[in-house]
Amino acid sequence: MEDALALVRLVTQASAAYDRPDLARRLEATLTRLSDPAFHVLVVGEFKQGKSSLINALVNAPICPVDDDVATAVPTAVGYGEQPSAVVRYEDDAGNQAAQQIPVDDVATYVTEAGNPENRSRIRLVEVRLPRRVLSTGVVLVDTPGVGGLGSAHAATTLAALPMADALLFVSDASQEYSGPELDFLAQARELCPHVACVLTKIDFYPAWRKVAELDRAHLDAAGVAAPLMPVSSTLRTAALAANDQELNQESGFPAVVGHLRDEVGRRSAQGVVGAAVADMRWAVSQLQAQFDSERAALEDPARAAEVLARLQDAKERADRLRSQAARWQVVLSDGIGDLTSDLDHDLRTRLRTVIQEAEDALDASDPVDVWPEFEPWLYRRAAEDVAHHYALMDKRGRALADEVASVFAMDGDEIALVLNAGTSTDALGAPAKVGTVDLSGGGAANTAMAAMRGAHGGVLMFGMMANLLGLAFLSAPVVGIGLLLGRKALKDEKERQLAGRRAQAKNAVRKYIDEVSFAVSKESRDSLRRVHRQLRDSFAAQADELHRSAADALTASQRALNDDEQQRTRRLRDVEAELQRIAALARRIEGLTA
Repeated sequence: MEDALALVRLVTQASAAYDRPDLARRLEATLTRLSDPAFHVLVVGEFKQGKSSLINALVNAPICPVDDDVATAVPTAVGYGEQPSAVVRYEDDAGNQAAQQIPVDDVATYVTEAGNPENRSRIRLVEVRLPRRVLSTGVVLVDTPGVGGLGSAHAATTLAALPMADALLFVSDASQEYSGPELDFLAQARELCPHVACVLTKIDFYPAWRKVAELDRAHLDAAGVAAPLMPVSSTLRTAALAANDQELNQESGFPAVVGHLRDEVGRRSAQGVVGAAVADMRWAVSQLQAQFDSERAALEDPARAAEVLARLQDAKERADRLRSQAARWQVVLSDGIGDLTSDLDHDLRTRLRTVIQEAEDALDASDPVDVWPEFEPWLYRRAAEDVAHHYALMDKRGRALADEVASVFAMDGDEIALVLNAGTSTDALGAPAKVGTVDLSGGGAANTAMAAMRGAHGGVLMFGMMANLLGLAFLSAPVVGIGLLLGRKALKDEKERQLAGRRAQAKNAVRKYIDEVSFAVSKESRDSLRRVHRQLRDSFAAQADELHRSAADALTASQRALNDDEQQRTRRLRDVEAELQRIAALARRIEGLTA
């Protein structure tokens, strides 16, 4: 990273010195990405498994509240900063995104269920900056909400954010082996996130943690989840840092977690950022070199100058076509975004309709009163799974579209460098949709009894009067029996009516929840596509402008060479050769980064 930063600064200076402010602007954006990279690591797990304690022990600061009666309600992102600071990002009354600086000591007031019950403040994210070496590589630790565990709406939202995360730390304590929901979550996470690691917490509290670790490892292998398993103790880590005890720190298990964040997450993610920087520098150097190459060709052999000028004029006209709104890459991009928007909308609707159908089939086959405690978490997980796959499809199709546009652009232009970044991992971690309160009590036992009594009373009254007309006793045994039969039928009908009512209420709640999910995800999906569209359009347009500037400058320099006398051409040729040598030296240093 440091070598890349130094080299980008050098190439930026060279671009400015060669009067190419367009290339310098591109490299300044590259410099910004290199100077402040952000690799988001979601810390996920069941309720009260030690996620917040893990983050606090990693950064050696009590940032995330960890009391037994406190639950994290909104995401907390902890990243690097020269000075401690905290910012709350929330949605104001008008529905707009807003931010507010807060004291670091007040973070718990905003992120916990006690301080912000059911997220009434509409907080999307709390960002904390700390001067910690473990964060200096660009790693951002995101403490995800633990309210309700993996079957909650919060966990469903976390699952939907996984395709945009750089890595995931799955936290489970040593009290027991992995449960079914935990293994299901890990299997889904491994498909959606590039780097998944498991952390076994509280090994200082449970003596049998080694046995639990063996069982967890076996479960991971059986599920086909290739992820490291790291046993840790946050208590030992905190004590070790306070006493500066290296041996105790090793015993805590945290060096393995820090090493994973540094090597597997930070280093690999940094390689991707450096790779993009190398591509930008190659592009800038190639444009500078092409300009001087054309001028050298005209200076070395004036007899070929006409050929060189014709070639440069053709390149300039080709660059003009690339800058046009009717350029082929513009058409491909516009059509591709339109098709992608339609396909993603259809994909989301199809997925959520399937969820509704499965939910209604389950409700029709059971009594909502009996299954609701298990049904609601299932609904969250089922919807989140489809939303996560929807986001993954959007990411995959967006990158495929970028490749397609790049291919079309390259046919009329040259090789290009492009960094596609549709969003960050915390964009989808806002307040989750939840199933509204559902009254599944039906009419109650009293109403059921009253319905039975009404049926029995009506039957006794009707048949008793008929018996009286026939000269029989009003309350004879047959009349009472008929009344009881009618009362039983009325009781059965009332129970069926109440069951149908409960099912209807549950289905309405499901449809309302899915409608809210569809509304939120559709908005986020369309916003992401607009960002992709703008980014691709601006990137390729900038490439076309840079090509046009290179061709125009080379054409001007070559035309000037034709008007110079032999002595001037010789002197200028020496200068051009020297500049080409300097540019070649830059190119060699750039290639050295990839070695």
